[in-house]
Amino acid sequence: MKKLEWLWDDDNKIEWIQTFIRIADKNGDTVPFILTDEQRRLVEGLAHQNIISKSRQLGCSVICAALSLRQCIIYPNTNSVLISHSQTSTNAVFDKLKQQFYSLPDWLRPDLIQNNRQALTFANGSSICCLTAGTKDIGRGSTLNGVVHMSEFAFWKDQERQLKAIMQSISSSATVIIESTSNGFNAYSSLFLQAKAGENAFKPFFFSWIDGRALFEDQYKKSVKLYKAQHNGHMLTPEEYDEEEQQLALAGMTPDQAVWRRDKISISSADAFRVEYPSTPEESFMSTGASVFDSRRITTLQAAIIEQQIQPINPKNISAIPTLLRTCLNNKSLKIWHLPKPGVKYYGGVDVAEGLGSNHDYSTIFVMDSDGRQVAEYRSNKIKPYQFADIVDALGRWYGKALMTVEKASGGHSVIERMRYEKGYMNMTKYKTYDEFKRTVWKVGFETNFKTKSIAVNDAREWFDKGLIDINSTDLLDEMRTFVAEDGGSFNAVTGSHDDLISALWLCIQGAKSGFWYPF
Repeated sequence: MKKLEWLWDDDNKIEWIQTFIRIADKNGDTVPFILTDEQRRLVEGLAHQNIISKSRQLGCSVICAALSLRQCIIYPNTNSVLISHSQTSTNAVFDKLKQQFYSLPDWLRPDLIQNNRQALTFANGSSICCLTAGTKDIGRGSTLNGVVHMSEFAFWKDQERQLKAIMQSISSSATVIIESTSNGFNAYSSLFLQAKAGENAFKPFFFSWIDGRALFEDQYKKSVKLYKAQHNGHMLTPEEYDEEEQQLALAGMTPDQAVWRRDKISISSADAFRVEYPSTPEESFMSTGASVFDSRRITTLQAAIIEQQIQPINPKNISAIPTLLRTCLNNKSLKIWHLPKPGVKYYGGVDVAEGLGSNHDYSTIFVMDSDGRQVAEYRSNKIKPYQFADIVDALGRWYGKALMTVEKASGGHSVIERMRYEKGYMNMTKYKTYDEFKRTVWKVGFETNFKTKSIAVNDAREWFDKGLIDINSTDLLDEMRTFVAEDGGSFNAVTGSHDDLISALWLCIQGAKSGFWYPF
């Protein structure tokens, strides 16, 4: 009785499943359900609302079916729903659910009132429905208080409408699990990226193909056997890895996984592999050709930053800094990698937002030296434009009166006016215009339109690809992963992501390219 009481405790879900549920393995044998590391990590970390980005075939559906069974048995009058993107998948999930149900010990298995292709309904008032996401709203008029699993959500039709209907039906006791491989940029990718940034209520999980080796051991063995047969018994070694394989090895990829990966790529392509078997969430979302910046170079740079332990200078080690900037250091909105040096020219790009907080845009500053090395970065979405102007002024003066390039949009006008006419900051990017009397008129700031932004973004891409700029910010590199070229030719972050640091980057580069410098 003590053991049963212990198993019935919600903290011991994994032990309950491994004690009572049996599943069919890949050979068709019925064996105890022993969770993989990924399944265990998911169950141990589940919150009220969860979203999963993953590699293929990691066993999410089977663990969600087991969690549903446990919930419905332990708690009478529980309604769970397992939703798939196609009827074929729905049938497969229902078959797994029934197999698990009938594997339960006779004394534990509840009596069935209903057993059809749609649902299992138990005598204790609980039920588990297996449904297909189609054109009709799911969950409307119902109360879902058990496990709500949305499988391959990236492939659903009208994702936002369906999710809204389902979320209106769940109770506070429900466990919502959205799970999918990727299908480019859509509502699912936006939802996951927002969760990763802490901008919605979902808890994000990511399961890389590198970590999920338990489910692919047999495939690895076959690939290794084939590779050796083709290479006179020789096995691939880490010394023979290409550049991308070297980065994956840093993430934990082993030689047998590398051989299996090569095998998969030979059948499809490297891009297709990255979507089906991602090593990062952003990698799986990237549609071929959509990303502006080279994702491989981004990955290499991020790995180098980690390997070389490149970190911003500890604020305690920075002296003789203006009080205003000291406050920014302490609240972590300002990061400094290199201190100002006398006689060095510095350049800053400034993107101004309205300071509304939440998931709104950020006010950002990117500062580099004349060699293209990033020395500082500022990022906050809670600072008002008039306050931000003081920070831009202080940071620019601290870095030897740097040439500051401020975008003339939104609150940028306010920043320019305050810096120029109230604070007398003269070293700012200007552009020449002509009035109706054919007189030359110089205007301060950077005028952004479709043409100028296109040129500026492509300049930034060229500088990045050619290694003309040394980026130290992982936040900026993360933004570069989800910055895409849209069909109409415009450049933007995908929905749910930000590109404010990228804007500061290309503004900085435009200032450096202008050739102007105004000593004061």
